[in-house]
Amino acid sequence: MKESFQFNPDTIAYLLNKRAKTCPSDIAYCFPELHQYYAWGTIWEEVQLLARGFLHLGIKKGDSIALLMTGRMELILSMFAAACVGAVIVPLNSYSKKDEIRAYLQSASPKAMIIGKEGHHLHYPSLLMDIITDCRQSELASPWLPAHIFVVDADDDQPAPLRSFTQLVKLASFTEEEELRAACSLTNVKDPLILLHTSGTLGSPKGVLRTTASFLVATPVGKKSGKLTGMMQKMTDVIARHFSVINLLPLYHLGGFGTIFTNLKVCNIRIVMLSYFHPIQAMKITEKEACRIMIGTPYMVQRILSAAQGNFSSLSTLIGISFTSAAVSSSLLRRVSEELRLLFFMVTYGSSEAGSIANGTCFIGGQRNLLLSLLFKLLTRSHLLSGAVDFEQFEQNKHSLAGKIDRGVEVKIIHIETGEELPSPQQGEIAVRSHRVLSNAKNQQGWPHFTPDGWYKTGDLGYLDENKLLTISGRLHRLISRGGEKISPLEIEYSLLANPEVEEAFVLGIPDELYGEQVCACIVARKGSNVNAQSIRNSLALQVSAFKIPEHIVFLSELPLSSTGKISVVDIKLLVMEGLGEERVYA
Repeated sequence: MKESFQFNPDTIAYLLNKRAKTCPSDIAYCFPELHQYYAWGTIWEEVQLLARGFLHLGIKKGDSIALLMTGRMELILSMFAAACVGAVIVPLNSYSKKDEIRAYLQSASPKAMIIGKEGHHLHYPSLLMDIITDCRQSELASPWLPAHIFVVDADDDQPAPLRSFTQLVKLASFTEEEELRAACSLTNVKDPLILLHTSGTLGSPKGVLRTTASFLVATPVGKKSGKLTGMMQKMTDVIARHFSVINLLPLYHLGGFGTIFTNLKVCNIRIVMLSYFHPIQAMKITEKEACRIMIGTPYMVQRILSAAQGNFSSLSTLIGISFTSAAVSSSLLRRVSEELRLLFFMVTYGSSEAGSIANGTCFIGGQRNLLLSLLFKLLTRSHLLSGAVDFEQFEQNKHSLAGKIDRGVEVKIIHIETGEELPSPQQGEIAVRSHRVLSNAKNQQGWPHFTPDGWYKTGDLGYLDENKLLTISGRLHRLISRGGEKISPLEIEYSLLANPEVEEAFVLGIPDELYGEQVCACIVARKGSNVNAQSIRNSLALQVSAFKIPEHIVFLSELPLSSTGKISVVDIKLLVMEGLGEERVYA
């Protein structure tokens, strides 16, 4: 592109162009399993080619482009290219089966689609051809089918309407650079960027639109950029080059997609990714790439610790872990602080609907590496982090401490029934108001409602303490109603996890004719332990009220996870309801 052309600030095209100019040879993203290591200069060149290919297909601002593949650079390049022309990115869960893909396409009506060849024992081209064949045979109108489908790593001999990904790249030659410049000039940071689907841990996923602005840190009112801000940014970039981050989250996940903005906007840090999550592979890549920071859900980290079986040499380069997407128990935080020689851990709280809400960073044992401390201060002053939280505050909290409220985000606690605002530290439903909350969620049937004055009710239970630290104490949909008593599963889970013989725990309500619901605890025992149902009950009797002690205790070999790394409530309930019995073990 011509140097005289000016991009609209903070758009994907603007951010990519800026990185390509300032550090073209620095590796930005890599997938070591596929031997893909991409520098900023190469990324920007290939993104422009793909974007011009999209324009030749007639894709314009507001159209959607669906993506279905496991993690690889073509996924990121296609996302960026779609954003440059103003198209809405629609990344689909790579575990999706035929009926799920059809439902996603009917919802998004993409003009084009880019798919991988295979992943998770699925052959994506065959799935798409089956859907197309079904539509043709039914003779029903199917305007939601993408007109153009391109397959990554495929040869040119594809059954119509499928084409190879290389053919999309070749289409760039039919579009002038001036046309791409014009398309980029129409994009705005407040335009819809991506249609993300919720994890569906309770059932069917719902699609929500997010803008580019919702992934960027809001500039505090009254503060303007200047020489000091520019100097801080340069210092941050210099220091960040010493760090590699391994992101365990898939890119169709809010946290996974949000992570790629870290080096795009905040600091020039190298982000390492996996094609898909596997604990053993995660350890191998962490060691091979000398990763310093790990980003993942608590259950992903738990799986890695379990897979290590006490040998953490492959994780020795790590100095910090960032937990996302789910509540983090104090027992897991104690475990990472004792078993791994970390300098810090970070917790974040947010959702697909509300974006980032709160975070907290803890320097373990008061240790502060000079380089890390400086980076932390710079990121705090640049308004990415909300601040440090003492380890004692995490340890003493019997629920899950989410940290300090993000800048530009308002949080209040409201009464579950009346909606009245509650004073600290009373527990109620967490309500949020910020630029990150999705406006289209207001029209989604079955979603938590907005209050008349614009507060989004998250469905999470929690409270704010006198220092405005936010604690997550449960989920409304997971509250167990036993004989009129409302029981939070998280309280019981944290008590179970305090038992050294328990590896993982999940508590849910099971239908009961007499009480309405009974408490059921699903437990993964530590390897070599002799834990049983009675010892579990005896231990809990010292920590929780008698009516909270589980009526049913189920031992599992592992807790079933969703494709986004969270515990799948639907799957675990199916397992349990197959047949309840004392100390029943499910393989």
